[in-house]
Amino acid sequence: MSRGTTSYFSPRAVAWLALLVTGQAASLALSFAGRRVNYQHYRLDQLAARPWSLVAVVLLALQLALVTWGMRGKWEGVRRWMGENVPPAARFAAAALLVALAAAPSRDVAVYGAELVFAFAVQLVAVANAYLMARALPIGDDARPQLPHWLDGSPERGTGSFLDPFAVGAALAVTVACAVLAVFVYERVPHLPDEIVYLLNARYFAEGWLALPAPPVVAAFDVDLVHYDTTRSFVPVPLGWPAILAIGVRLGIPWFVNPILSGVAVLLFHALVRRLYDVRTARLATLLLAASPWFLFLGMSLMTHQASLVCALAAALGVAAARARSAAWPAALAGVATGMVGLIRPLEGVVVALVLGVWSLGATHRLFRLLPSAALTVVTVAVGALTFPYNAHLTGKATLFPLVMYSDKYYGPGANDLGFGASRGMGWGGLDPFPGHGLRDVVVNSLLNGSALNLELFAWATGSLVLIVAMIATRRLSRTDWVLVGAAALVAGIHALYWFSGGPDFGARYWYLTIAPLVALTARAPAVLFGPATVGAARATAAVLALTASSVLTFVPWRAVEKYHDYRGMTPAARELVRGHDFGRSLVLVRGRRQPDYHMASLENPLDLRSDTTIWAWDRTAEARAAVVAHYPDRPVYIVDGPTITGGGYRIVAGPLPPGTLAPELPSSEDIPAVMPRRANDGIQRRAP
Repeated sequence: MSRGTTSYFSPRAVAWLALLVTGQAASLALSFAGRRVNYQHYRLDQLAARPWSLVAVVLLALQLALVTWGMRGKWEGVRRWMGENVPPAARFAAAALLVALAAAPSRDVAVYGAELVFAFAVQLVAVANAYLMARALPIGDDARPQLPHWLDGSPERGTGSFLDPFAVGAALAVTVACAVLAVFVYERVPHLPDEIVYLLNARYFAEGWLALPAPPVVAAFDVDLVHYDTTRSFVPVPLGWPAILAIGVRLGIPWFVNPILSGVAVLLFHALVRRLYDVRTARLATLLLAASPWFLFLGMSLMTHQASLVCALAAALGVAAARARSAAWPAALAGVATGMVGLIRPLEGVVVALVLGVWSLGATHRLFRLLPSAALTVVTVAVGALTFPYNAHLTGKATLFPLVMYSDKYYGPGANDLGFGASRGMGWGGLDPFPGHGLRDVVVNSLLNGSALNLELFAWATGSLVLIVAMIATRRLSRTDWVLVGAAALVAGIHALYWFSGGPDFGARYWYLTIAPLVALTARAPAVLFGPATVGAARATAAVLALTASSVLTFVPWRAVEKYHDYRGMTPAARELVRGHDFGRSLVLVRGRRQPDYHMASLENPLDLRSDTTIWAWDRTAEARAAVVAHYPDRPVYIVDGPTITGGGYRIVAGPLPPGTLAPELPSSEDIPAVMPRRANDGIQRRAP
């Protein structure tokens, strides 16, 4: 069977693929994540309330019936493979783990149990469906297994190099896809409080400032995650990501920074996996990363994680080069990248430094055996130490991080510290299941992140981790495979020291660095489970491609519309109001909640609140209104209702009013009953300054 004549078209395989896509679409129709801060769940209690739910149930029942019929006579082969490759205890442990990861925990144990059973059943049917699709492919057992030629490539076209055409194409496609999502789904607007302050921080970094003047009335200009004192205000997050984002601000395209970094991450990831494994594994892993919904949606955001991933991959590639070349300079460059991870996400910097520090011990040098490791360590520390003068400038003490000072001030001493104890936590009842931080928090947080990882890593109908769990159960992993498993476990394990799971924003985002080892391991799975260059490996690879295609066709557009478009109520409505109305040199009072009403409007403020442009203030209380109007005595006043009041965009309810007008007939936000009562999922609310 030659590559040029092999055909992979099979009507039966196409039919099974269509059923797989239909089943996944039906399961998503029964799921709910929503645009507020919710974990994704099956809403089994609302089947009768939504007509499409009944249609989805019928489609899932049809999938079950057809898969059961299709598996006739095939169970014995499955049982034989399991008996030969997976010990009984490992089978039980793998099944228990997959069940535990099938759905996110709920407070109601009975509801949680029912959802686990239903979700695992849906995933099990999808596994059988994918198996039947792969079995229907015309790959004969007596012939050398073949896969599409682009997985192997050809040496004369640079296969396996850093600029492998396949990797370059995937990187360009990812950059475009993330940019399209950023424009049409995210609408070039930050949606999370974190993103709002990252952009604010980047804006004043781009001007060469390390802090802003204190606002004249803190209560009227209060943005979450900003530290206010008597003379200054500043964003207390680590400096690495705002410094990178500031480049995009200077160019006028901050929304395009993460799409570019996503493309760079694809290139670096391919180059790293190619150093660890063969061409086929590297290309399959690159495809899986490029199609990962977790990767794509973070690539459209303004979050820190893509920059951290790029630096971690660059650091790992540098250590790999140091090992291969017996040279110190790649290790030194790896130190720069590792130090940058620490400046972006300090806890991840610790993980990367630990993993690469151990790995670098295998690199030697003719002058001094451990010179590469020493170079990595010294440069990492030097780059990471850049935070100390920054800390000293903001907090007065080099070893006191701004975020620690912020959380201690607004939430109590030790609230955001690592470790265990009753003082941990910020009172986010809707997101933090128990007061303080203890063993039960570790268990629940791990289940929340594990289920989110199983869902969003690839968004396969089978669950994203099924092949990795199966690989570990067979205990056939190579030394490199086990290193990757250990790296992923370390990322998850070290975050057990932190009281918060990260919430449902962008999946298990605190575990994001697991994406590189998990994607590489998944690409390895066909060869590990069935042997390299075997029919079984070819069929397993085809199943992987089918599951990925189903995810791209169903989950990605569904998640984009169902959750991330207008997520947390954040839209370009304030920007559109500014474009449609010339407020001039006026004071605009925004009524509504801080998130999203004032947060959206605050993006339109100048950095210097004394500028001769429009000033947007939060009409929070009667006292705040009086104070801010008094501070701007010569400016006309507008009063604008935000989306939580109007149910749509912003609406001008008064203005322009003469300077100094308080308009007592229009109550401030705290006196509007529909505004101030806050639901647990409306977002994070700190103590008032």
